[in-house]
Amino acid sequence: MSPASSSAPARWILEDKPVRACFAHDGTGEVHIEEERPLASIAIELHDVDGDEAARRIDEYHDLYAEIYAGEPYSWGPEYAELFQRRFDTHRQQAGFALVEARTTGTLIGLGYGISLSPAIPWWQNLITPIPPEVTDEPPGRTWALTELMIGERWRRLHLAEAVHDRLLGGRTEERATTTVLPAATAAQAAVLKWGWEKVGRKRNPLPGAPVFDVLVKTLER
Repeated sequence: MSPASSSAPARWILEDKPVRACFAHDGTGEVHIEEERPLASIAIELHDVDGDEAARRIDEYHDLYAEIYAGEPYSWGPEYAELFQRRFDTHRQQAGFALVEARTTGTLIGLGYGISLSPAIPWWQNLITPIPPEVTDEPPGRTWALTELMIGERWRRLHLAEAVHDRLLGGRTEERATTTVLPAATAAQAAVLKWGWEKVGRKRNPLPGAPVFDVLVKTLER
């Protein structure tokens, strides 16, 4: 899958694509597919959403966040979703805000969003590993922060997260992007490294319990 230009919705049809397979070893080192569960013909669309439109959909975003992060490896309770909603309402009004939704038959199944960093945004606070100033300095227009990328469990392993990610980063004018990933989120860790992100340190995210996250950066093509 590859998204279309961000000026129009990206749309593709999934037909008879396996969403999950069960594997078995036969003792010889060979791996055989025992079962595939086909996905019926479904259209998925990616849409760009501005801050005003996002405000009208914030309850949907809250519910998706709560559903996804209740599961492993996060096991986050409702207080995290409430904090997400409050922060999102601030982010949607900030410079460089961009959001991409993934929907099928009108139902929200994933989204990603971020904002431009400025010297006033405390992205590089609460570090627990030293990072040199040439990395943490934030002159205006240097960095875009990917603050959230989440896909409903049923819709994973279809490269949908990558499509949302690429649509968000494509055409940005900043020099680089940054994001954070929980070390225990092994699938997300593998994905971002495959997509060209590099770890630069760790910090405590301002969430209940102050969990430690890896901090990553990615040079953007301009």
